[in-house]
Amino acid sequence: MQQITSNTLNTGFKATLIEWGFPDTLAGYLADFSSLIIILISSILIYYIAKFIINQFLKKLVEKSTSKWDDHLYEQRVFTRLAMLLPALVLQVALAPSIAKYPEAIKFIELGLHLYMTFIILLVMVSFLNAVYHIYGEFEISDSKPIKGYVQIGKIITYLIGGIAMISVLIGQSPLTLLAGLGAMSAVVMLIFKDSILGFVAGVQLSSNKMLQIGDWITMPKYNTDGTVIDVSLVTVKVRNFDNSVSCIPTYTLVSDSFQNWRSMGEAGGRRMKRSILIDVGTIRFMDTVMLENLKLKKILESELLTVETDATNLGLFRIYILSHLRNIPNLNQDASLMVRTLQPTENGLPLEMYAFYIPPNWAEFEDFQARLFEHILSIMPEFGLKAFQRPSGRDVQMSSVLPE
Repeated sequence: MQQITSNTLNTGFKATLIEWGFPDTLAGYLADFSSLIIILISSILIYYIAKFIINQFLKKLVEKSTSKWDDHLYEQRVFTRLAMLLPALVLQVALAPSIAKYPEAIKFIELGLHLYMTFIILLVMVSFLNAVYHIYGEFEISDSKPIKGYVQIGKIITYLIGGIAMISVLIGQSPLTLLAGLGAMSAVVMLIFKDSILGFVAGVQLSSNKMLQIGDWITMPKYNTDGTVIDVSLVTVKVRNFDNSVSCIPTYTLVSDSFQNWRSMGEAGGRRMKRSILIDVGTIRFMDTVMLENLKLKKILESELLTVETDATNLGLFRIYILSHLRNIPNLNQDASLMVRTLQPTENGLPLEMYAFYIPPNWAEFEDFQARLFEHILSIMPEFGLKAFQRPSGRDVQMSSVLPE
């Protein structure tokens, strides 16, 4: 029916041109060219009509929908690129009957249409893979098991298949023939895609073994990396360092080399604090009534702790005070290990160590907490008659030489 209609239109228009005084041959050319122009304009109009429907009506349906997958399909232009196939379909159906007298032209036009349709289908597949990646990103599992590497592998395969299909259309050969030829070039292909292949294998290992996920804080001294993982792709892993610089590490090096992941620190109940302060052993002594009354007057210790035992020392009471102070800090995990202990004495004094877990494990908050804690400890030590050990400086030596004996 379409062929009869096209031939009828061409014949009618040609007869009109002959009546107007055009030569028979020229009238035939003009009629065929006019039909071609009309079909081209019609195909372009159909595309813009479809695009208008997508942008006006389909967009409203997507916005009203409660699901998110259609939003990502629309944002990644899957529907818009599908509409780009309509002009090619219209031309493929209507163009050949209109210019049936020109078989060579039909051959080249069909070749161009096949290339165009293959390229558009390639774009649609890439857009669909992008939409799948963003849809997957809506789930919580996307942080622990990123699929960006898999999506990139899918894009590479799509590009390879699309490229082979387009080349086979150009040379008029079967795609299987090209694939057989690529078998002999496998070594070259392996060399070209070496990083992608290694990255894909490394990504599978990292994901399956739960070695790395987005949001992890990792340290890799070999690459001067110390920060948070912000992206895991097929070839590189991006890490935002503590100074806001970004390091790009090859994915496969995270499997071949060693790195430190601090994720378990948060899963274990917080960031561990294990710091000590050196006590001057010359200031350690038994408690007396005067010191206890002074502590009671200044309300440094609770009354039930202010008891004098025969072997009670100022350092022992100071440990009790620090432990009580730590137990009153809300950001310390009270269910995890919490202790204040003395270590092996050294030539620099007696180490007094604080061991606790701070939550949440934010680095800046943790460092601020440690600074405030040890500032408090150093300022309260003289109330217990204790001093922190400090090597004498040149000024100390100078002052001791001028003091009277």
